[in-house]
Formats: sequence, structure tokens, C-alpha cells
Amino acid sequence: MPLTIAICDDNEEQTSALRSLLEEWSADKPFALMIDEYVSAESFLFSYPDKPCSLLMLDIEMSRMNGMELAKKLRGNGDMLPIVFITGYSEYMNEGYEVEALHYLLKPPDKDKLFAVLDRYVKRHTPESEILLETEEGVLHTSPDTITYCEAMGKKTHVHLSDGKIVSCGTGISGMRKLFGEDFVSCHRSYIVNLRYVRSIGKAEIFLDSGESIPISRRLYKEINDKFIEFYTR
Repeated sequence: MPLTIAICDDNEEQTSALRSLLEEWSADKPFALMIDEYVSAESFLFSYPDKPCSLLMLDIEMSRMNGMELAKKLRGNGDMLPIVFITGYSEYMNEGYEVEALHYLLKPPDKDKLFAVLDRYVKRHTPESEILLETEEGVLHTSPDTITYCEAMGKKTHVHLSDGKIVSCGTGISGMRKLFGEDFVSCHRSYIVNLRYVRSIGKAEIFLDSGESIPISRRLYKEINDKFIEFYTR
């Protein structure tokens, strides 16, 4: 499965140097590396919905919208796309933590430090640890671990997170259960739930750690209860 890294930097020379480092890093990797280049935050945002990436290498000081503003816009939309800031300005470091950046490297990036960041990213972000959800605003990155339950609402699916909600207009509820993995179970024709967030199971409702409750089909009660017990004894 190829890894797609986007570089967003308005300095052509620095972009070229970073591309060379990325290509050197990937030379002995068991996957293909695709690199997309953007000269501004605006050009990245314009292309991103139709051309998603796995990791964003982002400069901060750019004309018009800067990299930190781009990162905050992504996070404000609920998108947890992994971001590595590469900049010559250390004063932005605290803001980098605010948007949950993967790492912060000063220009010019040290090759060994960059390679270590990329290796750590690949180790942690397996295909199972990250999914893409299609929304009306574009494609958003998230992790199944952050999803509590999903509810089918007409042609859309409301994906409830531990800290918010995403409205998906792509994959249906049954397709999502297969996409998210074995910790998710269908408890009703309109609902799937992440077992890690279940507090208890009643005859007609599933009670979540958040205090919310969702319906459970009577015919599915035994199957869901058995899976709940299996999950917590695994």
C-alpha cells in the first residue's frame, strides 16, 4: 500500500531538498512513496478533498494563510491528518502542540531526526489505525479508536466521536462496520457501536461510558452480549 506525503511550502528550493530526503528515506522501504507538492496553504486546501494524503509536511511562514492557520482549519473540521511542521521559527512550537502535530522540525531538517520521525509515523500509523471518511466538506482522517458509535440517518451516517461528530455521506452503515474492524458490532439496523465504549448492555438499550444510550435489537441481544464479554476477556 503506497504512502502519500504532501509537502506544503512556498520555497521551491526547500521543497526540492525535502523531497530528496524523503526519497532517500523511502529507498529501502517495502512500500511505494508518492509525494505531492503545494506552494501555498490555499492550493493544498483546494486539492485536498479530491487528493487526500497520509502525512502533511507543513511550513508555517507562508504568504496569506500560514501553515498554523491551515492546521487549525483542518482540526476545526474534525480532520486529524498527521502533520509534521518544518519551519525556521521555534516560537510556533506551543501552537504546534495545540493542533496535535506529529512533530516539529527546524529548518533545515536534520536527516537523522527526520528519518526517525518518519519511521515512528510508519510504525504507529498502520492501515488499521487510520481511516478516511467522506463528508460534504471533503475527506477527513480519523482513527476507529476515537469513534463511539454510528447512526444511519437517511443517506448519511452520523459518526459519533469521543469528542465530537462527523456526518459522512460516503460509506453506508454496514460498510463502516467492516471498515472499522472487529471491535465494532451491529446492534440495530441503523446503529453500529464500538465495544470499547460500552458500559453495559440492557435488553433494549446499550449504555455507553459517555452516559448516552443507543437501541439494541431484541434478536441481537445475545450475540452482542456475548461479543461484549469476549471483548473484555480478550
